[in-house]
Amino acid sequence: MKEYLMLIREDIESYRKLTPEEVQKDIEEHVKWVEKLMENGNFKGGNPLSTDGKHLKNNLVTDGPYIELKEGAGGFDFLLANSLEEVTEIAKGCPSMKNGATLELREILHTEE
Repeated sequence: MKEYLMLIREDIESYRKLTPEEVQKDIEEHVKWVEKLMENGNFKGGNPLSTDGKHLKNNLVTDGPYIELKEGAGGFDFLLANSLEEVTEIAKGCPSMKNGATLELREILHTEE
């Protein structure tokens, strides 16, 4: 199986509008989805990302992510699948999309050491 990175870009405005109970429900749904992926052998790992960070471009370092952005990287998962088409079908089940998240799928290319 090939390894894929699924970067979860969340709709920041949508998440700001959720109640604490809705946030908890969203987390629980993602955990259940990951558990199903694990049972099927399609999950290698993943984690949420902190809201604090830095942006680097042309040796310029700034704080980020920026509050005025509509989307922010909220987490990532490493998924296992035989093809980009298969991992795309798997990713369609990600519960984050119901809150407006955008998912980016990229095959991880392993280089020889």
